[in-house]
Amino acid sequence: MSLRRLAVLVFLMVGMSVVLKPAEAQTSNAACPALVEMALTQVGNNCADLGRNSACYGFNQLFARFNQAVDSNFFQKPSDRVALALLSSIQTAPLDLDLKQWGISVMNVQANVPDTLPGQAVTFLLLGDSEIENAVLPDAQTVPAVTVILQTGADLRSSALPDGAIIGKLAAGTVVDADAISQDGTALRLVLNEASGWVNREAVNPNPTLDRLPRISANSQSPMQSFYFRTRTGSVLECAQTPSVLIIQSPQNIKVNLTANGADIELGSLITLQVLPDGRTMQLTTLEGEAIINKGQPDEIRVPAGSTTTHCLSEAADLGIDGKANDQVIGDDCSWEQPRSATFMELEQGQTGQAIIDRLGLTQVEPPVPTVTPVVGEPTATVTAAPPPPTECPIGTNINHVVVSGENLFRISVRYKTSMGAIMAANGITNAERIYTGQNLVIPCGVDTGLPTVPQQPPTNEQPPGPPIIPGLDCTPFRATSPLDGLNYGMNTFYWDGLAAATGYRVNIYGIDEARGRLVRSFEQQGNITNLTADITIETAGYGFSFAWDVQALYNGAVLCTSARTTVPRGAPGGSTSVVIPTPVPVPTATMTVPPPPPTFTATWSCGTLTPNSFKVDYANAPVGTVSITINYAILTGGVVPGPITGPVPPDPGTVYFNSSGGGTVGSGTITANPSGTLLPLLPTTLTC
Repeated sequence: MSLRRLAVLVFLMVGMSVVLKPAEAQTSNAACPALVEMALTQVGNNCADLGRNSACYGFNQLFARFNQAVDSNFFQKPSDRVALALLSSIQTAPLDLDLKQWGISVMNVQANVPDTLPGQAVTFLLLGDSEIENAVLPDAQTVPAVTVILQTGADLRSSALPDGAIIGKLAAGTVVDADAISQDGTALRLVLNEASGWVNREAVNPNPTLDRLPRISANSQSPMQSFYFRTRTGSVLECAQTPSVLIIQSPQNIKVNLTANGADIELGSLITLQVLPDGRTMQLTTLEGEAIINKGQPDEIRVPAGSTTTHCLSEAADLGIDGKANDQVIGDDCSWEQPRSATFMELEQGQTGQAIIDRLGLTQVEPPVPTVTPVVGEPTATVTAAPPPPTECPIGTNINHVVVSGENLFRISVRYKTSMGAIMAANGITNAERIYTGQNLVIPCGVDTGLPTVPQQPPTNEQPPGPPIIPGLDCTPFRATSPLDGLNYGMNTFYWDGLAAATGYRVNIYGIDEARGRLVRSFEQQGNITNLTADITIETAGYGFSFAWDVQALYNGAVLCTSARTTVPRGAPGGSTSVVIPTPVPVPTATMTVPPPPPTFTATWSCGTLTPNSFKVDYANAPVGTVSITINYAILTGGVVPGPITGPVPPDPGTVYFNSSGGGTVGSGTITANPSGTLLPLLPTTLTC
């Protein structure tokens, strides 16, 4: 699993800035891209094949503190490595072009990733003026590892349990390190290159030091699974490619749990963590997958890809293990903000790290199954190699690429080693964030493959303006009113209850199935008009049948209130007719008359009059996009034909019949509109015909 491919990172920043004037995308300091190229190449050479529960000195300069006495030369230069169990904290240095300095540290954290997955660990990437401190308190009596010798041949199992799955066999005489012991002291965890497994303690040579290994249980936290972090932007950002940020990626298809500054986070994704320049706000941004904060709790917050949220931090205190009063946890006088769409710059910082991690090779695309074979001497683990990078785009040629779910223009440009600007120009794209699943793109291969920088931002310590303080502001009455049961494929008019203090409104559209909950489009309405007509098609909102929307009340662009989010189905192309409702002429008052919402889906059942012993269900106003309805019921007496009964839509309104031989009684009836899943109960509760 060599990381020396990082030399190709000269391409990773291609097209990272989306501006209309390409010349503005270059920084005036030519030393910046040269330093970035050198740093990223050296990280690849320095941190190749990093094992789990280890940290690597990636690029200068780092400052580390340890919980045990170490030699003065320990972990002092690039390529040095250290077990996380020995670390109290790591601090990476801010950018200094004159000294050719930009601190980068890579950590592989075990977290709760299964032991039997070789190469699978949570990757931490600490960049710039940042610091991370271990919050998992070590036992002063423990040791990081003990070398043992197999006295007999032994089964290597997936867990410490005697009946754990056998994943390999070890030969007598094998020399290997043990890094953990089971709670009852009967099994040892052995480190086998990138894999690990458990053997019975009686199979190794007696050694009392084994009792000082960390004891592992289902709820045990590995080093750095809980941590405190700090990031500082500094007063001058000379090169926007070099952010100060903590980037975390879990293995694909595996969810892991971490605790950051006291916040419990589950991620199956790529996220960034930062402390904002005010020093009192923690920010979490999701680039891929989803992060869940306080899962299963009343204050659970889900942060889908492309979204960000913040929480205030407490005053600094001495909470960690470095003995310094520099630790901040999430404060008690606020709560997590509802996730909003991340800005381009917020995503861009994470994408810098995303490109680095993609080249690191520490997180594989699919978890392979380890195969441990009998050997004499040192055991080995055979691991399925990651697929090589694509070579199907020769420089100077054009190819076609079909966008798949989860891709964005940046990652496509990195894959084909071309620039976002070149792809946009070849396809007439004016907004880099507006590509959709199934879109066919022309890729000009290898165009503009230098290492451009992102636009340099003017140095500032000013914070973006927050929402204005409006005495007596009450968001409770502010709500979305229509549509609540479905969207047309095409033009839709959105309605909401107004807010007197608002100077405008924003309607946000989220893709639930194809876009995995991400914001796909926003529309703004100025003034005190409380409705907005927008086109919701594949071209404007992407593919999919399930969407959600909310509305935000704005005051000079700042968000005052956000309504609850409503999930609705969208009709298929060529389905029901779209109706355009003209935008009303604004009137000089903050109180607007809201048109009534669309008719409500209704259904009743009764006895049929044309056929003896028959039942009928009458329905009307099925949700937009409905293609069929399904009737379910329980047979209480008689020979009623068993359900469910399905009928096509249209017609609407319509009637569905079902019969009984000699009469009968049914109950617990429901009607479901397909494909939206909208369900109504049928009254009365029981019906005899």
